[in-house]
Amino acid sequence: MNDSLHQSDKKRWRIVEASQDAFSVIFGETISEQTNATIRRFSSLFTEECARSHLQGVVELVPAYCSVTIYFAPLTADIHTLRQSAERCAENAVTSECDPDAVESVVHEIPVCYQGDYAPDLKNVASHTGLLIEEIIALHSSRDYLIYMLGFLPGFAYLGGMDERLTTPRLSTPRTKIPAGSVAIGGAQTGLYPLESPGGWQIIGRTPLKIYDANRTPPVLYKAGEKIRFVPISAEDFVRIADEQTSEKADSVSERPRFVATGGIHVNAPGICTTVQDLGRSGLQASGVSESGAMDKVSLVLANRLVGNPDDAAALELTLSAPEIRFTTPCDFAITGADIQPCLDGNRIAQNTMIHALEGSVLTGGFASAGLRSYVAFRGGILVPPVLESRSTNLQCGLGGLDGRKLRACDELAVGNACAPKQLPLPQPVRLPNSSETVVIRVTKGAQYDFFPPQIVAQFTGTVYTVSAESNRMGIRFSGSSLDCGKTDIISDAIPLGAVQITSAGLPVVMAADRQTCGGYAKIACVIRTDMAVLSQCAPQTKVQFTFVTQEEADKALQEQYYE
Repeated sequence: MNDSLHQSDKKRWRIVEASQDAFSVIFGETISEQTNATIRRFSSLFTEECARSHLQGVVELVPAYCSVTIYFAPLTADIHTLRQSAERCAENAVTSECDPDAVESVVHEIPVCYQGDYAPDLKNVASHTGLLIEEIIALHSSRDYLIYMLGFLPGFAYLGGMDERLTTPRLSTPRTKIPAGSVAIGGAQTGLYPLESPGGWQIIGRTPLKIYDANRTPPVLYKAGEKIRFVPISAEDFVRIADEQTSEKADSVSERPRFVATGGIHVNAPGICTTVQDLGRSGLQASGVSESGAMDKVSLVLANRLVGNPDDAAALELTLSAPEIRFTTPCDFAITGADIQPCLDGNRIAQNTMIHALEGSVLTGGFASAGLRSYVAFRGGILVPPVLESRSTNLQCGLGGLDGRKLRACDELAVGNACAPKQLPLPQPVRLPNSSETVVIRVTKGAQYDFFPPQIVAQFTGTVYTVSAESNRMGIRFSGSSLDCGKTDIISDAIPLGAVQITSAGLPVVMAADRQTCGGYAKIACVIRTDMAVLSQCAPQTKVQFTFVTQEEADKALQEQYYE
């Protein structure tokens, strides 16, 4: 899928390849309400055309400052038809009248307490700006802020329209924890933190509202294209509204499903990092909620199919080492992915095959001798309450799985009722890298491929990188020769799974399952789905080299992985 540019007006819109399962429609290179109005118009037109024409395979649209990224199912969608539809809608969006003031927008009033401990940096802002605290509060709450996009955290709004007189540099030393609901200023921007998070913005107030709640539908109070108005409240009002929010949350939690099971598994020892994962959350990136799910989705699907589960049944993801698990009910299970030398009641068992465990049996293993991540699927799947339609764990957000965390000793998990195994084709087991080889990872063009000169692209593919120990479920980092490409900051846009960002240090980072949904580094490439599974199995110190392939070659590899 080659980049295309509308020939009659090259500056107004263009379509670029973003990944194997996404392309972006870009409307200029400036942040403005006019551009945002065009983006909203395009999104509406494209959504209507998809419904009217019954276009298959569209997963979601993710708007950003200057672009809309369209995610699709690569083996289901007709990419040529989708692109044609996007081209028509883009042309209609830029040629129709898009007066930002004429576009109606929902305005959300957000109560904010600008007092005391709720506003620890208000004096810093006053000192820097020369304004009185009362003037700061009046200026900050005197206008409506347009939500250009959501990302970084679930529900984190990128707002436009702050009075220039409030511009204040970020803290020289970022905080390790900013309380949820904090309203802050960072440079020329203002925003509010929906979750507790590290950050360096100046906190000038806090809202008692639950901006983001995974148990609520929709989980975020607002969406891109709407507006926020901050309304000053007293400390007494803050406490009252917070109490009301807590009461409402308690009611919603009491309504969460409870599972009745005769047994499951008991965790004797958890291993280094064992979490509950499925195929992840789909269709929520526009709200800033990442997909999460298994890092190596191929191995998860293989494990589930071996025991007759649906592909998206919840299983355990093990990183580097095996847990010790006692079965509290008879159960069929399968282990795939990294080789952890598993034993059942002290006897070595095979991976990539279904095994039967008796009640009281104990599953053990060691450190991965090849690969990095293993998957244990139990017939019937692991029963934890779904959060946003998925049981996967996002450790960064404390979301899903078992209380949003890694497993601990003495945890107990219910396993679903046994069912007759389904006869589905088994995907090929993922090739496990070893330390003596250089793993070749296939990539397609990234959204900013044209940002990089040909000599830098050649340097990127010609360099052998080493997987860094700093890698995690958010991103796979590398050491090696830096690309001499200078500043790589861009206007923030969507980040597909496998996107290869080039940092300001000139080194690649492959964005993984728990990545943020948008970011501001240029993306030279994107790892194809099949090889994302391989890369997820690369332990630190593994050598990696990237090579470009076409979209057709990427889809062929995915087809072969699952069906040949």
